Amino acid sequence: MLTPTATDRISRWTPAIFACALGNFALAQALVVAGVRWAGVAELAAPTLAVVHLLTIGWITLLMFGALFQFVPVVTNSPLLSQRLSLVTLSFIELGLAGMVLGFFLLGSPLAALLPAGGSLVVIGILAGILNLAVPLARRRPLPLSARFIIAGLALLFLTVSLGLAFALALTVPAAAQALGPMLANGVADHALAGLGGWFTLTAIGVSYELLPMFMLAPHERGAWGNAVFGTAILGFAAALLGGFESIKLLGQAAIGLAILLYLIDIARLYRDRKRRQIELHNQAAIGAFISLGIALVLALAAALSHGWTRAAPGLLFVVLFGWLSGLGLSQLYKIIPFLAWLARFGRRLGRGPVPRVQDLVNERYARYVFVAYFAAIAVGAAAAWLDLAPLLRGAIAVSLVATALLAREYRRAWRGHYAQTPRLAPVPGSPFHLPQP
Repeated sequence: MLTPTATDRISRWTPAIFACALGNFALAQALVVAGVRWAGVAELAAPTLAVVHLLTIGWITLLMFGALFQFVPVVTNSPLLSQRLSLVTLSFIELGLAGMVLGFFLLGSPLAALLPAGGSLVVIGILAGILNLAVPLARRRPLPLSARFIIAGLALLFLTVSLGLAFALALTVPAAAQALGPMLANGVADHALAGLGGWFTLTAIGVSYELLPMFMLAPHERGAWGNAVFGTAILGFAAALLGGFESIKLLGQAAIGLAILLYLIDIARLYRDRKRRQIELHNQAAIGAFISLGIALVLALAAALSHGWTRAAPGLLFVVLFGWLSGLGLSQLYKIIPFLAWLARFGRRLGRGPVPRVQDLVNERYARYVFVAYFAAIAVGAAAAWLDLAPLLRGAIAVSLVATALLAREYRRAWRGHYAQTPRLAPVPGSPFHLPQP
């Protein structure tokens, strides 16, 4: 049973962070529909870089921070360092991202200085977020498996943004370009690997190891298998990012691939061993994200064996960003937002009157069709990116944009208690949320 302090641990700024992240995701999709080309790493133009950073910083990084600000205090049984730091993280990342996007579109003009200036603000916001999370993580001993993944992800996030800021300086400051030129030429792959594979994927693995067992009533402790996933991944990233020889880097990349394979097998075991017979929609939809991760692993293996990274990059990047990371984020938001709304609105009313279930705050029958449309669009879009069929890709992204908007409406309805069958009750006094009366 929830204690009175349960609602006090709700992160005050998590809902706002989620709202901003979804807005950035919609904007990125709209830019692709409007004609910004989706290209491979070797062909990245400035507008494409703007879209990629809207996805990686504006959507997925903000989404991760919003979830972690709520998730880490629960895992560590310790509060964040400061709720105000959460607002600092949101404000600086949003302001800095706006400068970066404008800077990308204005490369070659004096206003291109917005790119490193915006990047600096993003770094400040991210450092504030890391500090906010580091304090409760440092207090927890021993660290659970999910927390170890999060710490590794945050370390790789720091490396990612440091490389990114160096690139921004090299692109816009002539004096810095001469010194940082070699890094710009050789560090793009490390930047992408540390961000997509390290910060995003390791953190997503850590969060999934906590959320999936909780909501499916599956074994929480992953034992030797979970430790194998973590150990293999850490060794792989250390070798791939710090190895001084190409052979060591290749071994590191192979280890990362093995860790992802072990993780997917463990997720299949988790679904199989669950005690909840009926899988809720958010975990049904998450299967599409896990399939996307498996497809990305196959594409990466094929590219490594054929030395065809240039050809594989557009489809691989698309599957990772839209299928694996965005798919997992959208699916888990479908549970996280109703759960937070239930805690804030009804958590303290248990035993004092009619209280709906969390499931009463959503309409799974309707949302199931939306998730099907989203993942179908992503499958078509991935094929279009692989085959370089720009019109088909834009059409697929248009469908995914509509699906995202419909899911955002469902999140808002869940937040406001639109589907609840019990009397519409205002949040209790002192609740950390100021929810409007439905």
